[in-house]
Amino acid sequence: MLTRGTLAGLLLAFSLFSGSALAQDWSFISPLTAQVLDVRPGDSAPILFSDNPDPGVAETAVIFHYFDNRGGGNALMLNVGLFKRKPDGWHSIGPVEVYGSNPREANFYPGQVRLKATMPGPNDPRCCPTLTVDWVVDTETLQVWRLN
Repeated sequence: MLTRGTLAGLLLAFSLFSGSALAQDWSFISPLTAQVLDVRPGDSAPILFSDNPDPGVAETAVIFHYFDNRGGGNALMLNVGLFKRKPDGWHSIGPVEVYGSNPREANFYPGQVRLKATMPGPNDPRCCPTLTVDWVVDTETLQVWRLN
């Protein structure tokens, strides 16, 4: 029987990564991600962006977790967290208030992460967002702002 942590680890190992991070094994972070981002068995695997694909070199990661509304209904929910590697391992720094679907193009700079996500435009039906939004995350204060 798989425990919650084991199942979350397997999910993360198969589909958590973007781009070149696929080659690296980040599954060790799955128990922390499950706890902090409320990853549960049956949920879609989180999406990880890091400043380096090698978890032994990376220092900062942003992880997105999309999941079905726990209270029922058809809403898709999102938890996003900032994680940093410290001398004793990876730690959650806190939640990040980024919104949208299809997160992509995460770029890490000293003190901030910039990324894109898709949100509903002014005339988009609920089903089909088309507006690309650029987000900036301050990695020290966790403040977030839109560039457009």
